[in-house]
This record gives sequence, C-alpha cells and structure tokens, in this order.
Amino acid sequence: MPIGINRKFLPISIICLICSTTLGLKVNGAVTNGADIYCFMRNGGNTHEPSWEAAYQFIKSKKQGLFKTSPKQAASLIVEEVVQDPEKYADCINYLGDLYTGESSSIGINENKESEVNSTEKTPKGKYIDRYNY
Repeated sequence: MPIGINRKFLPISIICLICSTTLGLKVNGAVTNGADIYCFMRNGGNTHEPSWEAAYQFIKSKKQGLFKTSPKQAASLIVEEVVQDPEKYADCINYLGDLYTGESSSIGINENKESEVNSTEKTPKGKYIDRYNY
C-alpha cells in the first residue's frame, strides 16, 4: 500500500515543482523597483519626503516573508539599484545623498546657493533626529 500512495503523489509533486518555478520567474521579472519610483518622482519635481515615502511603501509591499524591510535597508536598496545601473539613473545620482540626510537637494541650473540653503530644514544643534524612525 505505501508504494501505491507514493505513485499517486509523484505527479502532484511534479506539478507543484513546475508551478513554483514558473511563479518564481514572474516575481523576479518585475520591471519597477524602489529606485525607479524615487527617481521618477524626484525628476518630476517632488521633494525628498513624498518621493521617499512612495518608494519605501513600494519596497515594503514587495518584500515577502516574516520580516519587513527597515527604512535604512530600503535606502540602501535604492542606492544599490542606482549604482548597478548608473546610465539608467543618471538624473538621479545627485539625489542619493538625500536618502541619508533627509534634506531635499536641488540640482537646478539657474538656482543660486542662497535660496537652496534657506529652503532646507536643518537639525537643531545638539539634537539627533532619526529620520528613519517611523
């Protein structure tokens, strides 16, 4: 009797194996990533915060498993994606530092330094603010 049971489960296990590899290819074949969202929004004129929030929410929703991606890990993923394909993200390289400082840098050609300095928020002296504390 055990031999007959094993023969019945063999086709089922083969089907499960084929389906799992097919589904795995679809998940890995995704075109959009966190860097795409962050860079698209920044290049569209958005400041750091809304661009970061959208990219971070996307990265968190794509992560499967028991543990979620921390904001620091998500920032590292965005940087890694940009570094791996610098031609694709050529317009976004200047924004990477904002992922770690929390300030919105501007790369406009006609803007002067004084207006840029006055438009960013600074951390008060002696006070540490963890921008990734959600």
